[in-house]
Amino acid sequence: MSTARGVAILGLLFATGCGERACGGRGGLPPSPLPMVKDPDGRMYYLLDRGEYKGYYTADGQIARVEYDSNKDGRADYIAHYGPNRQIRLIEVDEDYDAWIDRWEYYDANGTLEKVGRWRRTKGKPDIWRFPGPNGIPVRIEYDEDGDGRADRAEILEDGQTVRIEIDADRDGRMDRWQVWKKGRLASEELDTKGMGKPDRRLVYGPAGNILRVEPVTP
Repeated sequence: MSTARGVAILGLLFATGCGERACGGRGGLPPSPLPMVKDPDGRMYYLLDRGEYKGYYTADGQIARVEYDSNKDGRADYIAHYGPNRQIRLIEVDEDYDAWIDRWEYYDANGTLEKVGRWRRTKGKPDIWRFPGPNGIPVRIEYDEDGDGRADRAEILEDGQTVRIEIDADRDGRMDRWQVWKKGRLASEELDTKGMGKPDRRLVYGPAGNILRVEPVTP
């Protein structure tokens, strides 16, 4: 398959293809019950093993995860996590087969790709997320600069050019600086100096990067 989502969907077909039939039955006998396995987090799942595809089911029979070992080295390199109604919510991909996840694809409740995460500093831990627009070109890029799992800087793009930047300067989980960029230069910046989660002061910059004026931001 050409995409992670395509692989995951094919895996779901393998994992659920039996439907209500007695898959695995012999001579008309019902199939043996699926074995239960324990995840590292302690949760128990029923396992449907189809070789390179493996499906994991919750106690109430809902598909939770499908793993696919594309190069048959015994390690899954595509892992699809499912939400309600068998809807894919996250796909993890090991692109170079080194047992570390390289790409995270996040999907909304309608199955639309929301963002794609990758790691830059620590293997297996995403710290940059790109949000694609209708044409596939990113319209937002988020960065986790301190490795706490939360975005502390975001770039908003139009036609591939940065037009705004949001910054969480004090790393409290809320943006407190909002920059406006025009033709590659910083035009203005709004600041939250009171810790209220909204701007109260604006700095306006000139073409040379100098501050022209400081003004209050009114609601």
